[in-house]
This record gives sequence, structure tokens and C-alpha cells, in this order.
Amino acid sequence: MSAVKIHVPVVRLAKLLRTPGGLPVADAVKRAGAGLESLRAECLDELRVTLDQAELCAGRVNGEYDPAVAEELYAIASAAIGVPTACGLAPIDTALVSLADLTDYLKTRKTWDPNAVAVHLRAFRLLLHTEAGKDSNGTKAILEGLRRVSQRYAKPESPNAVAG
Repeated sequence: MSAVKIHVPVVRLAKLLRTPGGLPVADAVKRAGAGLESLRAECLDELRVTLDQAELCAGRVNGEYDPAVAEELYAIASAAIGVPTACGLAPIDTALVSLADLTDYLKTRKTWDPNAVAVHLRAFRLLLHTEAGKDSNGTKAILEGLRRVSQRYAKPESPNAVAG
């Protein structure tokens, strides 16, 4: 499994916020907001790289469960969690959490659902293209749909379950 790296540009801002002294709180908050906005483009670029990595990883599955691919996809998704919210893109974070949850559930069951993974990756791409800036009803519906897809695998399989 390859190591997953993600450069988090908000680390610079976090360091500045921890430095004692300095500006009054109101000015610091204004600057922080401006700083986050300037980091947004960097965040989007890094999230595009994350999406590309996730799509390449998921594309290596040949229809059957592959523990190495499942582990790598989980690592890719979970490494990026938090970055979108720090850049004002919380819906993308929600989609990443859902993808990580789904992958974890699939690993636990030692199964693979290419459609469920593909739905998550397409939603991630859609949210990136719309920059997930608006908390619209459409975005809410997408995120609720992802939650439902991943939750299908959250419950243990019943011994009498019929595939369908």
C-alpha cells in the first residue's frame, strides 16, 4: 500500500493563531477569514488530487473484494477529512466521512460494492465542481443519499439475508 500524503495549508493559519500576543480578537478573526479564503483554492487543488487518487485506487478493483485496495481507499479518504471544513467546504467533508465509513464497512464484511463506491466518488466530484459553497437542498439531498448508501453496510448481515 502506498503512503497517502496530504499537505494541509491551514497548518500555517493554526500556527499563527497559537502565537501569543498580537491583534485584538476581532481583527484576528477578520484576518483568519481572509486567510481561509486565500487557502480555499489550495484546498480545492489538494482535494482534486485526493479525488484523483481515490478514483485510481477504486479503479484497480476487478469486481471482487481486494483488502489492499480497500485499505488504501480508506486511507485516502480519511487522510483528507477535516481539510474541507477548514476551508469552508463542510459538505465535501461529510462526503469524505461517508466514503471512509462505507470503505470501513466493506472491509469489515470483506466485500466490495463498486456501485456504492462509484456513487461516493461521483458525489465528491460534483461537490468539488460546485465548490460545495452553498448549503442548498440539492447538496443536502446528495449527502443524505450518501449516508443511506453507506449505512446499508453498517448493520451486520443477517444469516437469512437475500441478495437483491
